Amino acid sequence: MQSDVVFRTAKGWDTFSDKYARRIQKNTSVFCMTLLNMVHYEDADSILDAGCGAGYLHQHMMNQKKPDAHLYGFDLSSQMVKRAGARMKRSLNKDKIGSLDLLTQEEVDSVNFDDEIFKKMNYHLSVGNVEDLSQYQNEMFNIYVCNLVYQIIGDQQKAISEAFRVLKPGGKFGITVWGRRENCSALWFLKELAFETGLSPVGMQGGRFVSNPEELITLATNAGFINTVCWLQMAPFDIVSMKNIEEFFNPEIEGILANSTQEQRDTYYKALEKMLNDYKRENKPFPFECYLLVAEKPQ
Repeated sequence: MQSDVVFRTAKGWDTFSDKYARRIQKNTSVFCMTLLNMVHYEDADSILDAGCGAGYLHQHMMNQKKPDAHLYGFDLSSQMVKRAGARMKRSLNKDKIGSLDLLTQEEVDSVNFDDEIFKKMNYHLSVGNVEDLSQYQNEMFNIYVCNLVYQIIGDQQKAISEAFRVLKPGGKFGITVWGRRENCSALWFLKELAFETGLSPVGMQGGRFVSNPEELITLATNAGFINTVCWLQMAPFDIVSMKNIEEFFNPEIEGILANSTQEQRDTYYKALEKMLNDYKRENKPFPFECYLLVAEKPQ
């Protein structure tokens, strides 16, 4: 549920980190799980999760990787990465098993990326940018995965060139990006309805929807990757009623509603309810379609 304004900055993601970690990433992690399966990360010695967000699958990855393998994760947002660390620390606390998404802000703020407990696990977190991986050496990783980041960055070619550089020969590369706009209503419906009901002067802006897989395949080929495979996959978002709809509101939508009249807000909520009911009548979930691509760096 990105927007052109809020999500160009680390601050924007910091503001949205709690809701994103609790409500959004569990939906989008379906795509990352598929990538991990396709690149056989369980055989790798070093894995990079680029733009890891709150590290929703890191507990699973730590349990499935080789005992001596290293897992690295970074994100543009420090709050996101700290949530990844807080989730990991809570998962290790036998007195607080479960509810990894219900973190206190104190737990998040107390995370130290250099914590000895992370070092013992070969778990490495940092703040970073997919377009500049200068914190990593050449040919450092066997696996590079990046879930739903490339569609909102400025220079995709630079990002994929950096991925190629840090991968070892024979290393596996995997990314996901937004698919066809008409099949991604889970992304744009909040802002588009704000536009349609007169609360916002524009609909959703920013980001790139992909309608042709050749665009991604060419990007990977030009970077030097081989054995490329690309396909479409859909994941339903768990937006099933008005009861939890506000949990998906990003800071931009919250700001728009805060600056609207009660009558405007009522109109907006009625439009949301109608859209939800339309999907229910058709027995369909809110769709989120993505292209997934995996490739290999030549030996």
